[in-house]
Amino acid sequence: MADDTTQRDIGRIEGRLEGIEANLSAIERLIREQNVASSESRKALYERVGAIETDVKISAGIDAQVRERLDGFDSKLSTDVMPTINEVRRWKITGMTVLSMVGIAGASIGAFIYWAWDVIVSKWNGG
Repeated sequence: MADDTTQRDIGRIEGRLEGIEANLSAIERLIREQNVASSESRKALYERVGAIETDVKISAGIDAQVRERLDGFDSKLSTDVMPTINEVRRWKITGMTVLSMVGIAGASIGAFIYWAWDVIVSKWNGG
């Protein structure tokens, strides 16, 4: 009987070992799946980071181009356009001054003609 009990115990141990082996196989499979999933996730993350780095480099290049164009525009504005604008402003001020003087002269001549006409009419009417 002792042999039967021993054989049963050995059978139980073998059954448990098979169960442990199956569990270890399942754990090994899960670890492999997790490693694959982690690798794919890292790969996707690296690709996204690489795309962002590329976008940043492109943006920096565009920013540099815009700055160069703005600097060129600023220098052209200050050397070519602003002198013309200042000249037109000077012409405007001069024109307004001349128009004001002509207006005052016209008003003076009109007042003189009105006075002279009044004097001439009063002289002809015997006054």
